[in-house]
Amino acid sequence: MSKITLRPYQLSDVDDFMQWACNSEVLKYILLQFLIKVNSSREEVVSYFKQVVINHPWYQAICLDGRAIGYVVLETQAGKYGIDRGRAEVSYALGREYWGRGITPIALRMTLSSAFHKFTNLVRIEAFVRLENKASEKALQKVGFSKEGVLRQYAVLADGECLDISMYSILSTDPILN
Repeated sequence: MSKITLRPYQLSDVDDFMQWACNSEVLKYILLQFLIKVNSSREEVVSYFKQVVINHPWYQAICLDGRAIGYVVLETQAGKYGIDRGRAEVSYALGREYWGRGITPIALRMTLSSAFHKFTNLVRIEAFVRLENKASEKALQKVGFSKEGVLRQYAVLADGECLDISMYSILSTDPILN
């Protein structure tokens, strides 16, 4: 039986990261597409790792038997007036060959458990999903996230295309977590 774990990324994970992160099917649904491309060089990915991944407080590798096959990122919010301090946003991705195997919900459960314990003022975690990404919506629902609605034309891409985004959340007080 394979073991799924979360751990901070290391520079030695660059090659594994490139194997799945430079895949057009994976990049289609995630914001990483604005930083990493299908044809990104190893040097570009190493630079991204050094500038963003390694120094991020919660950029975790989703590992299968110790090998990095995806990521989960938690961005805590501070907000202009401090009213957002109890909120965080989760994002995640998994290598194409691992889709449909139940790995994402397991990684999300691990993230929620750890996040609500580590950040004691955290009351809400949000996730934003492109409407056509039904598999991601299903993973969030399996974990206990509630769909709050659709944000119409919420994201505007560089080419002017507008995207509708589903918004999900889970609260620290939701019964599924206790």
